[in-house]
Amino acid sequence: MKVLVTCRNGMGTSTMLTVQLRNVASKNGWDVDCEHASLDAVGSFRGDLIISLSDVAKELEDEGVKTPIIGIDSLMDSNEIERKMTPYIGK
Repeated sequence: MKVLVTCRNGMGTSTMLTVQLRNVASKNGWDVDCEHASLDAVGSFRGDLIISLSDVAKELEDEGVKTPIIGIDSLMDSNEIERKMTPYIGK
């Protein structure tokens, strides 16, 4: 599964969220190829899933982004990430 982790600038938040996602994927044995970038990368992303903080995810949905988007409320909550990712694994 190819995942884009994004935030407004593509630095702090997306980097931290990518680390959390990789930890959750490793723990669960999920094959997840994730990259992090700024919102500018969303338009050219060709993958399976976009993950961002909830406020940014809502903006992307409002803009009509077609790729499925997961909004995370707490970037340090690995349980939330696991819970929200699980339905997308294996699709």
